[in-house]
This record gives sequence, structure tokens and C-alpha cells, in this order.
Amino acid sequence: MKVQQLAWGAFEAAPEGLLVVENERVVLANSAAAKLLGYEDPASVVTQPVERFFPRGLFCRDLSRGSAETQCENPACECSVRRDGQEEVRVALRCTNFRFGARTLVLTAFHETRRAEVGTMLRNGEPRFRAIFEAAAIGICTCTLDGQIIESNPAFSRMLGYSAADLIGMHVREFHPGDFQEDDVLLKALALGLRESFDLEKRYRRKDGTYLWGHVTVSLVRDSVGQPAFVIAMLEDTTERKRAEEQLREAGKMEVIGRLAGGIAHDFNNLLTGILLYCDLLLTGSESEEQRRAHVEEIRLAGKQGAALTQQLLAVARKQAPQLRPVFLNEVISSTENLLRRLIGEHIELATTLGAPQGMVLADPGQLRQVLLNLALNARDAMPNGGRITFSTQARTMPGSEEPAVALAVSDTGCGMDAETRERIFEPFFTTKKPGQGTGLGLATVQRIVKEAGGTIAVESDAGRGTRFEVVLPALQDFAVDRAVAGPSAGETILLVDDNVSARRSMQRVLHQAGYRVLPASSGTRALAVFAEHRAEVDLLLADWMMPGMSGRELARALRQDKPELKVLLISGHPGVPHDPEADSADLIRKPFAGSVLIGRIREVLDVKGDAPC
Repeated sequence: MKVQQLAWGAFEAAPEGLLVVENERVVLANSAAAKLLGYEDPASVVTQPVERFFPRGLFCRDLSRGSAETQCENPACECSVRRDGQEEVRVALRCTNFRFGARTLVLTAFHETRRAEVGTMLRNGEPRFRAIFEAAAIGICTCTLDGQIIESNPAFSRMLGYSAADLIGMHVREFHPGDFQEDDVLLKALALGLRESFDLEKRYRRKDGTYLWGHVTVSLVRDSVGQPAFVIAMLEDTTERKRAEEQLREAGKMEVIGRLAGGIAHDFNNLLTGILLYCDLLLTGSESEEQRRAHVEEIRLAGKQGAALTQQLLAVARKQAPQLRPVFLNEVISSTENLLRRLIGEHIELATTLGAPQGMVLADPGQLRQVLLNLALNARDAMPNGGRITFSTQARTMPGSEEPAVALAVSDTGCGMDAETRERIFEPFFTTKKPGQGTGLGLATVQRIVKEAGGTIAVESDAGRGTRFEVVLPALQDFAVDRAVAGPSAGETILLVDDNVSARRSMQRVLHQAGYRVLPASSGTRALAVFAEHRAEVDLLLADWMMPGMSGRELARALRQDKPELKVLLISGHPGVPHDPEADSADLIRKPFAGSVLIGRIREVLDVKGDAPC
């Protein structure tokens, strides 16, 4: 009996409020608990539900109803409890459960937080600290561990448009509607003593509904025994800085666009000048057949360079999806060699050492040629007084693995690069050329293409010692390739649909010359009428993807409903055509293209057995 009396005396005399709870109702309370809850007599608290005092859902139901082994995951909670008469007070509480015979009970210990103590410290603390707090240009506030404001300085009030009295008791999440998840995690880490501070930059909503940008630093303050007591936050208004940064970014964009436009204008003006002058020479009719053929070849070369520049822009902007297909890297190099020789000029020697004869990779052939072109032009510009460019291939493995690969190395004997330039060469719009003489897109394009093909690119260079680029692409193994040459036309009929007169007429002439019968149409609606008259004769639909009214894709679907076996080849000159997982590389051809490429692609589509998806 004496032990029981001693235990009860200790329970009653405890400075903390103590409650014993069973099935979410109070079965015992000490005097400190009654006082904190606004009662004179502990008996007034007994039998009452805990939700009368504590917020709904805060009190752990698993503890009050569970087994003796159930433990609360939060070692210390802080909340507002309702005193009798509806007054609220902040308390910190801890819960633990125990067995009494067959009963499962919960002991809850709680005490008022240091809120009043913190306020007293700020009001009555060292005068110098108080002066700094009041006069600081940045906003300062103190908060409870769960984020409720205790006190704020005038700058904090001015920033957010609230009075100091309004701010007391507000939760900081009220300044971040719908955007408080990260802050909440960080505050909980502070409350548990897992970190000492954090800082964030984000928007704050003012009292009038407008927003400011602010950089906040939140620090934990511990009590005399090292336990987390409260937090202090310092808020700097960064709205003007944000606005200035945005204006600077816009100015930077305009500068880049201006530099890009100058480089493109320079390159295209050179190409167009050559095309116009050679056309004038052809129109005079005074030159020999050999000279006229040379002029046509120069015009063709200028067209290819213009097409390459367009592809370069689209690749950097990620506006054109690559059309990956199995290709032999050596064959791409060999087929591009003549073009490369013409581009680099007679003052530079071009050498090729192709040491990977079976090196097949999965890539877009046009984009591989773009890689060769850009690397060659980059090397040419590094050797204004002449030199040597070497293209070489070899079988090897991917960097950091045993996966088989094919490596392409492009070396030059030019001026080389210093370390600072090497660091930036793959940045879009970075160029060492004079204003208006380069776009700064070449190497950025190369890097993008190589990455999309699953490869890597590395550079070795020193000032005055030349440069070596190495591109490594995964190799395809045990892949059978049909290397048969496409045969001539077998008299097939092609329904040609393109709204551009020049493109339609030039394709019609090329197809006629190749032996095809061509039924031209300027729109999808006109093509439906032509097809209705010649349904049985049409073997292939060759249509522009993007046309006013009915697109080529829509036209193909409409015609296939009437003739499912109809073969389809779509033409795209638009960068925004999405990749279609149903379509393979044989049913889409991109402008610009040469006549031989068009004829070859048509034969691929016509010779495929079965229906090609569209």
C-alpha cells in the first residue's frame, strides 16, 4: 500500500501534466495536467475524450488501442490544446503505453512550450540584440518547431503586408499555398535535431494576394540542455534581383539570336551567291557541256551545304527525330568523301584509313554525314594556311565496358585549342570565329547526334598541336543486311501529292525520267478525285506530310480504307513531325533530298512485301 501511495504521490506532484488514457478517454490526470487544460480539479478531466483537448487525429490511436509493444513513431509532438473556455495553449507531449493486467493504457506527459519564454527573451533580452532585431533591413521572425510564428520584426511585416499582431500564431505554410512540401520536410528535420539550418528561394504570398520572391535562411535554436527549442528565420526580398536576372536572360537570348542570325546569314548568303552566279552561267548557253556539268555540280554542292546547315539547326533545337537504321560506318564515310574534299578546299589534304570493314552501327545516315561534315569544317577552319585532315575507323569496345563498338577518329594538324576553349566547345552558340562568321552550332550538333545514337565523343587538343576527335558508337553484331541494288521502275503508277508547285513539278520530272507514271495532285481533296478515277492503277502514294486541309497522313488513311494494299511514302519538310512508332524508316523521307535518294526510297517501299504501316 505504501508503494502505491508513493507512486500516486509522485504522479500527482510531477511538474509535467500527466494523463492516463484508455480507449481514447482519460482515466487518470494529475494536478499539472488539469491546470494546463484549464481545470481546478483533476477529477474534472477524468472520463473526458482526449479529442476534447487535443487536435483530432494527433493522439495516436494505435497506442491507445494497440498492444503493449506498440510504440509512437514521433518521440515528441507539439500542438495547440484547448483549455476549458476555448483558450488555446501550445504544448509539447510524449506518449508511451503500458500494461495493467489485461488493460492497455497510454501515459501522456505534456508541458507548455517555450513560446512565452522566447517572447520574453526577445522583449527583455540584451538591448543591442533587440535593436538589431528591430532595425534589420531583412525580415526576421521566430517560430515554434512546427512553423507557427512567435514574433517578427518590422521588416518582416512590411515585406508580407501584415501587422506584427496579425503574424503571431500564423503558420508559415500560409505564405506558400500549395507549395510547402519541401519546407515541411526540412522543418521536421530541424524539430528532430537532424539538421541545424536550411535555406530556400521561393515565392511568398502577401496579405493582398500579390507575391514576392524571397531567400530565407532558417536556423535551429537549442535550449540550455541542447534540445531543439524554436527556429529563427531571416527573409531577404529578392524580387528585384529576380526581375533583373530575367531581363538579363532575355537580353542574353536576344544576343544569341542575333549572333545566330548573323552566322546563318553569312553561310546562306555565300551559298545563294554561288547558286545564282552558276545559274546565270548556265542561262548564257555559251559554255561547253563539261563546264555546264561542273556548274550543276557546284549548285548541287551548295544545296547540300544548305540542307546540312538546316539539319544542324534542327538537331540543336531537337526538332527533328533521328531515323535510325543499320548502316556501315565506312560506307557512309566513303560516300561522303567527295563532298568533303570539295568543302575543305584544295589547300588541305584529306586522308582516310578505314580499318573496321564490318563496323555496322544503328544510326541516321544523314546525321552521320552531318557529323563528318561538321568535324571536317571545324578542322578546315583551324588550318587557314593548309594542312591535313585524317578520317580513320577501327573496331574497339565502348568506354568503360566490353560492349563492341566502332570508333571514328578525325585528326587535323591545325592550331589546336587551349584548356579554356576545350571546356566550352560543345556549348551551343559558343564559337571562336569572328561575329557573323559562325553559328557556334557545329560541335553541339555533333555531340547531340552522337548521344542520340548511344555513343560517346571525346577531344584531345593542345594549342599549336592540332586536334583529334574520337566518336565511339555501339556496334551491331550478327545483323543481316540486304545489299541488293534497287532495280529500275517496272512501270508502276505513283500518285504524287504536294501543295508546293516547285517541289511537285521537280519530283514529277525526276519520276518520269526514272520510268514511273505520275498522277500529280496539289491537295488531299484533289488527290481523292484522281485516285477515284485511277484506283486500280495506283501502286504508291507519294504525299507531303503537312498540307493545308487534308494532311498526307490523313490522305493515306482515307485511301487505304478503299485500297488496303496501297504502298505509301510520306514526305516531310517540317521539323515538328513527331516520331511514329508504327512507321519504319522506309515510309518517310525528309526534304531536301536528291533525285537518286527519292528513287531509291520509292523502290524500297514498292519492293517491301505486305502492307507498310502509315
